[in-house]
Amino acid sequence: MAVRTGIGRSAGLLALGPFFYLRRAPAAAIVLVLLVLLLTALTQLGGLLLWLALPALDPLVRAMPGPRALRLLAAAGLFVPAYLAVSLVIIPPLAAQFGRVPLPCGYRGENAYGALTAATCLANRHYASPAARDALSATATRLAAEVPGRRISYLDSGFPFFAWFPMLPHLSHTDGRKVDLALFFLDPATGRPAPGRAPSPIGYWAYVPPDPGAALPCNGRKSWLRWDFHWLQPLLPALRLDEAAQAALLKDLAASPQVRRILIEPHLKARLGADHPKIRFQGCAAARHDDHVHIEFR
Repeated sequence: MAVRTGIGRSAGLLALGPFFYLRRAPAAAIVLVLLVLLLTALTQLGGLLLWLALPALDPLVRAMPGPRALRLLAAAGLFVPAYLAVSLVIIPPLAAQFGRVPLPCGYRGENAYGALTAATCLANRHYASPAARDALSATATRLAAEVPGRRISYLDSGFPFFAWFPMLPHLSHTDGRKVDLALFFLDPATGRPAPGRAPSPIGYWAYVPPDPGAALPCNGRKSWLRWDFHWLQPLLPALRLDEAAQAALLKDLAASPQVRRILIEPHLKARLGADHPKIRFQGCAAARHDDHVHIEFR
């Protein structure tokens, strides 16, 4: 009976999560609830793991000597390795049961594509359907053969579980069939390809300016999702769009039977000569697509 009581109490503590602190430190409980929500929005499972870990971390933190700030830092030092271990060891085989596989994070070995930033993989935003992974891998291999040293960098893809779970701030990316690709750039100093580099550290929000006289269907139209970040553009490093490689990528993707649709801004489509029915405009009520290319696979 004592064993059952102990198990029941432990399960109850795990279920409490941040509310474990509600009576003793209500302000801390509120902060932790907000942190759980943030981690859930960014990583899908990070919030749940933090929720379950808090009652277990609390006695360890309280037993540690030193200032409170140092003890909280030590608690974070315990949680982060646990989160990484779950992400690397437990999540991939479970995600496979939901029809999701992780895209390669690095460019090592035969991988001709990888994540632009490690944060994408650390946040478990690099999952896709096997068909999407294979189609993207085939395109990356062909492009690398045509342009030696050229590598595709992807941005957000999808979370490992559930087609209904939103991946903010995207309107889609829920079914494992959508992948955002970073644009190709040239180093302005050398004129050579700059693989794995983008003006923005996350790949998004560094917009290629339209040519004079280019078609701008959203000019003057406001939407809460169509961010411009005019203030950010002068702060970003100058890189020149690699138009030849970008056009080759769009041509290859459009020819793939596994690709259903490609979203890009009209001025980039015209500039790159990407005239194909699969290559479309996403509309003015969605995020701009002249900082990345959105691919939808079948």
